Amino acid sequence: MFNQAQLEALLGRTLTPVELSNLDLYLEIAGERLEQLICSRVTAIAEERVYDGREGYSTVFTELFTSITSVEVNGKALETSEYSKRQWDSRNGYWFNSIVLPHRLRSEAEVVINGVWGFDSDTMPSDLQLLYAKLFALVSSMNKGNGNIKSKKVEDFSITFNENTVYDQFLIDNGSTLRKYSVCNQGYVRSGKTCVNPYWSW
Repeated sequence: MFNQAQLEALLGRTLTPVELSNLDLYLEIAGERLEQLICSRVTAIAEERVYDGREGYSTVFTELFTSITSVEVNGKALETSEYSKRQWDSRNGYWFNSIVLPHRLRSEAEVVINGVWGFDSDTMPSDLQLLYAKLFALVSSMNKGNGNIKSKKVEDFSITFNENTVYDQFLIDNGSTLRKYSVCNQGYVRSGKTCVNPYWSW
């Protein structure tokens, strides 16, 4: 996803020898954590995914995507004019997390979407890139084991610990960006077939 130069630009510092020697591993861990935090794929892949359409709703929430090649509802292929891509409520984004159908569903429906999910390093939004890089750095800092120390004293030796761990503090500090991209609270964002013989009605 990122090379050394990109990570150093995002973090505003040079990478440590440990980070350099574990670059691919730390990036993989950071990517997995980011995907868990926002409940969506981060790195780009083109594939088919299946979602549940909710009864009474015309919006189908998905994971993050940048483009769609086809949409089917209960086996019926839709024309591009029969749905619109949305970034939450906005039509004007270059990444999206839902599609809107022209009519509400009368029952739960199986929605099959072919598209490009996640981002490559050129299409990933800058704030999400920064979040990814911070998670990369967090892997290194957590391995040091002293990130939760708030203060030390030499005479009479005392140590004060932060109430939050390093990871907890990261979640607090980056909460607004995580909320921007997270689809975790959308209960119907589930990959894989989960409906049995649903029907579609306009």
